[in-house]
Amino acid sequence: MQITVVALMCHTLASIPQPVCREEIVVKDEMPMQACMLSQPAIADWKRRSIFSGDQWKVSRIKCVPGDYVVKGAI
Repeated sequence: MQITVVALMCHTLASIPQPVCREEIVVKDEMPMQACMLSQPAIADWKRRSIFSGDQWKVSRIKCVPGDYVVKGAI
């Protein structure tokens, strides 16, 4: 089954009281749902190699969605 792994990335700015968050697709691949649910180490590795690598970005949430997923962008 095709699963899309989505991470909610949040950035805290000193001048803005609420964090700025956006969804990012980490991977879209054929995998069992159990593999997606155990993907925290892979998410950490992805974050280190992405534009979200700095300490100011935090992974707020991870979700596993069957099939295709449309990113909502800024939340």
